[in-house]
Amino acid sequence: MEFKNKQFDGPYEVSSLEINNNGQLLRGLLYFPSVKFKKPYPVIIYFHGFPQLFSLTEIVKNYKNLLDLGYALTFFNFRGYRYSEGNISIQSQISDGFKIIEFVELLAKEDIFKKNDINIIAHDLGAYIALILCSHIKTINKLNLISPILDLKKHVHSKDFPKILSYINRFLPGNIKGIENIENFIEFTKLELIKDEFQIEKFIKNLKNKKLKVVIGENDKLTPLIEVKTILNHANIRYELSLIENMDHNYNDEEELEKLNKEIINYFKYS
Repeated sequence: MEFKNKQFDGPYEVSSLEINNNGQLLRGLLYFPSVKFKKPYPVIIYFHGFPQLFSLTEIVKNYKNLLDLGYALTFFNFRGYRYSEGNISIQSQISDGFKIIEFVELLAKEDIFKKNDINIIAHDLGAYIALILCSHIKTINKLNLISPILDLKKHVHSKDFPKILSYINRFLPGNIKGIENIENFIEFTKLELIKDEFQIEKFIKNLKNKKLKVVIGENDKLTPLIEVKTILNHANIRYELSLIENMDHNYNDEEELEKLNKEIINYFKYS
């Protein structure tokens, strides 16, 4: 891992991030709060979703209010996505998640981050990966799931999934690597989901993070409210649930984004 091309985005110090995982690079950004806040900082790691349409710099814009609360923020692309190397798979994303957390823990040992205040915001498929990680490690304090994908098996087995992959290959070339052969990718992913450690009905019972909040749209068709409750009611920890009125799986206007940001800020602002 290394930092390079240090720069500032307004009052916030920014470092490029490169982490070597099995000979392939994860690339990302590390934002620090303004100088009025002193080290060690609480930190939030952002786990993006699928197919990750926005650049990291665009994602950062939605979370700068957290920098003003004194949090450091880490954004990165899982391997196989956009700027990172390698191919997408469930296993590679879990491995990448462990690497990012390991990196954050190293900085906590150097008193750059607070070791008892390492947190995750996870969107869409990133939420599934974050839940798996939290079933293995005790590092995470607060986990905030945004429009999560919970029943991954349902989506992979859906008749529409090949159409989605075909669209990505045709109109978003290079956005995701490893899905060029659609039939092979789907079969490989189905085999991954057979493994016990990737089945949500099993790992949801072993979460080790301290707190959990889910924020979804009232009209989310990918992850309906009944699905959230059915799955998370089997979790071994209590969770908080917030609904964004009239919002579907993704926000479509500034009003929805404002409501979403308010829920996130309140979660991380107060204990």
